[in-house]
Amino acid sequence: MIFKNTFLSKSKINLLAAIGLSLSLFSCDTDDDNGSKTTPPVGNQSYYNVVFGVSSEGNSGTYAQALENISEGNISFNGKGFEVPSVRTARIYGSPSGEFLYNLSYGGGMIYKYQVNGGSNYTQLAETNVQVAMGTAYPRWTVVSKDNALVHTINTENQYDENENYTYTKSEAVLQNIGLENMSLEEKSVLEIPSFEENYHIWRIDNPTIKNGKAYYGVAMRQFDPATGENVNPETYKATTMVVDYPELTNLQFLRSENAQGSTYGYRTPVYHGDEQGDIYHLTSNPAKLLKISNEDYDNSYSFDLANALGMAEVGANGWFYVGNGIGYVPFYDASKGRGKEEAAWGVARIDIYNQTATKLNLPNNLWMWYYQSGVVGRDGKFYMAITPLGQKGNIYKFDPNSTSPDAFEVGAQLENGADSFYLGVY
Repeated sequence: MIFKNTFLSKSKINLLAAIGLSLSLFSCDTDDDNGSKTTPPVGNQSYYNVVFGVSSEGNSGTYAQALENISEGNISFNGKGFEVPSVRTARIYGSPSGEFLYNLSYGGGMIYKYQVNGGSNYTQLAETNVQVAMGTAYPRWTVVSKDNALVHTINTENQYDENENYTYTKSEAVLQNIGLENMSLEEKSVLEIPSFEENYHIWRIDNPTIKNGKAYYGVAMRQFDPATGENVNPETYKATTMVVDYPELTNLQFLRSENAQGSTYGYRTPVYHGDEQGDIYHLTSNPAKLLKISNEDYDNSYSFDLANALGMAEVGANGWFYVGNGIGYVPFYDASKGRGKEEAAWGVARIDIYNQTATKLNLPNNLWMWYYQSGVVGRDGKFYMAITPLGQKGNIYKFDPNSTSPDAFEVGAQLENGADSFYLGVY
């Protein structure tokens, strides 16, 4: 089901910084000709960037190390690592080659580009302040191709009539395109979002992907209760995707699923992926279901319920990683136990989106992956993740996408860990 909205305002900003850089990103074989991002980056890394957070309370320090081999040995951040600047946990992306690292300082309103030199040695190449363009120091962002990233935020304001009775909540999306070569601010749009049924309004968007000249964003809604003056979060609304033309960031539309309810924006893990057939698959959070967008609308004949596939009662997830040929990996949690550190009821499943099957991998217990951000397909075709139980040592895991066995992985380098620290992933 498609809803359209009239475009209200648009500005193009071309602030090409005269910083004298002549750098170009390495190409990635699986980027399609429409600029769709490749998540995860595939196969030609010079370095694997391993990223570590020192507190699980949100305001964590974030550190990176660039390693040529993470299949063996020991990885420790004790006195090592490059501190990636951020007020809260950094939002990080790596280039397909592993030679560049990008960071949004969440709470600082800055985006940085670094040359990866190996070990703890990273050189800042460019930066841009997006706070003025976005109107907040807390936007979210996604690298959508080897050349561009999208930064986005939602502004909301409750509306009242002349008698001071609540009428609806006005939502406005601010969208900004970033050129990654020298962090240039490019297309920008400010779009008014229509209201939805029962006082639901969009309050967050994130994790867009690009396909066939469109940007598809995940959506979270809230419901305002005039009696209490508070927002509540009953995720009983239809799962929704926001779509705009790309790169223009205009022609606002909404797709709504008949098969699932609730949030589609994820958290820090990728959520939307395009496959080789030209379709888009995305995850809903809780219950965790894979939905399919085909020919620019939901294919309501498709609904992949992870709980059913895993033989569990309730499953939630923040996002997933697509590695190609219908195969992906999902960090998930047992929603009947909870998603917090106290429950630590997380695991990783290999999924086949075409056959709608899922296999829980035989990983250690006591995992908590709420902040987990990234995995990569390595030079050997294996999918690499950094996985540690809470407060314990962990390992790099190399999963074999070609195998359906729950033991289809090799254990790589050992990861040192602290009492309240975690690994954000491999980039």
